[in-house]
Amino acid sequence: MACNFSNTCRAVIVFIWAALTLLIVHVASATNISIHVAASEIERQALLNSGWWKDRIPHNTSDHCNWFGITCDYEGRITHIGLAESNIKGELGHINFSCFPNLQYLDLSNNNLSGSIPSQIGSLSNLKYLDLDRNNLTGTIPKEIGSLRNLEVLDLSSNNLNGTIPKEIGSLKNLKQLDLSSNNLNGTIPKEIGSLRNLEGLDLSSNKLSGVLPQEIGNLKSLIGLFVRNNTLGGPIPSTLFRLTNLEVLYLGFNQFNGTIPREIGHLKNLTYLFIKVNKLTGAIPSTLGQLTSLLQLDLSSNQLHSSIPLEIGNLSALEELDLSDNKIHGIIPDELTKLSQLKNLNLSSNLLSGQIPSAIGKLFNL
Repeated sequence: MACNFSNTCRAVIVFIWAALTLLIVHVASATNISIHVAASEIERQALLNSGWWKDRIPHNTSDHCNWFGITCDYEGRITHIGLAESNIKGELGHINFSCFPNLQYLDLSNNNLSGSIPSQIGSLSNLKYLDLDRNNLTGTIPKEIGSLRNLEVLDLSSNNLNGTIPKEIGSLKNLKQLDLSSNNLNGTIPKEIGSLRNLEGLDLSSNKLSGVLPQEIGNLKSLIGLFVRNNTLGGPIPSTLFRLTNLEVLYLGFNQFNGTIPREIGHLKNLTYLFIKVNKLTGAIPSTLGQLTSLLQLDLSSNQLHSSIPLEIGNLSALEELDLSDNKIHGIIPDELTKLSQLKNLNLSSNLLSGQIPSAIGKLFNL
């Protein structure tokens, strides 16, 4: 006898549909759990294979989420590895980075890691923080590092890395801090670095970089600190640099910059530290330096500057250190220097100054 959509038939259909739905959900859930368990075991084995946790695993647990330096999300997937200053030895490549697709934070700084940075590090697509500084890493910076599009902090400083800075670094649009200092990097600073519009700190100091500061450096409108000291950079200081009105610290010392100090330097109203010592700068000390009223330290020593000391220097009321030594500065020491009541260190030696030292300079009680 046909049902003709009686209440009984409807009930049967609803029951069958509900049963099928529950079965599908159960199978999907079980499959999902199996996938998570398998992924978690892959991560656990990768940690074990590195050898870095050999003596760090608690005796009462095999759950790697409770191991030293490991943080997992609610599904048991590793998101943080923090092993700074942990006396880790061996090659960085001993850990298979491709096993950690959810990793967001990796800090292996201040250890004894050696070898090169493996190209597979580019597989960490969710990584936001990467710190490998103060190790013994060698080789080049892999271009695959440009695949870390979520990266906000990259610190490879104080290693023995060589080769050039890969232009692919320009792909790291979210980067806020970039520190490649104290390595053996050579070649020029790639113009692609100007694409890092969110960058707040850039440190390329103590390498073997040559060429000029690229004009594109002026695109880094968020930059607060720029450090390129102790390289062999040359040419004039690019005018685009003075667009960086958020800049607070500027270290250009121990290079081969030539030409004059542009008057536009007065645009950098937030500068607190300005170091351009040991270069080949010529011409006058611009009077516009007097507009940098937040300056705490000003060092233009060991150049070939050959003007008088501008009176406007007396406007730098917060200045604590002033070094104009080892130039060709002539004329008298202006009375305006005696306005610098916060001055602790003053060096005008090895110049062509004449006349008397202003008597009021003795009232600078911090000197």
